[in-house]
Amino acid sequence: MFSAKSTGGRIKDGSELGTIIGQDAEIEGKLIVKHAVRIDGKLSGELNSTDTITVGSSGKVEGTLIGENVVVGGQVEGSLKSSGLITLEAGSRFSGDLEAVRLVIIEGAVFNGRSNMGAKRDNMNLQPRKINLDPVPEPAPVE
Repeated sequence: MFSAKSTGGRIKDGSELGTIIGQDAEIEGKLIVKHAVRIDGKLSGELNSTDTITVGSSGKVEGTLIGENVVVGGQVEGSLKSSGLITLEAGSRFSGDLEAVRLVIIEGAVFNGRSNMGAKRDNMNLQPRKINLDPVPEPAPVE
């Protein structure tokens, strides 16, 4: 059963919200979208977005969410992958593995699983910074 509603609204990070999976909707399978998505119903499978994925407080996901940013307010069992930020909001429940550059877990969220942070940072070839502890010479007086 598939029920998704398109909308022209914007979400708080400025993304264009293109699809809402309503509270009574149940989706099984794989979705690929190029805009922000909000899940208030049930999703079993995989959702891949180039934008923000939001799981509302009534949303339930069993599977994989892959997006630029992922916000969980409901329940997710599976895996989360983000090229940006994953936020687990107060009252949310997440069980599984997550991979993100940044992670925020708000007090009241439940997280059971493993996290891998800095996936993009590994590819940036970061070198340790060298700090010079020698005294800095005073500049010559200007005439």
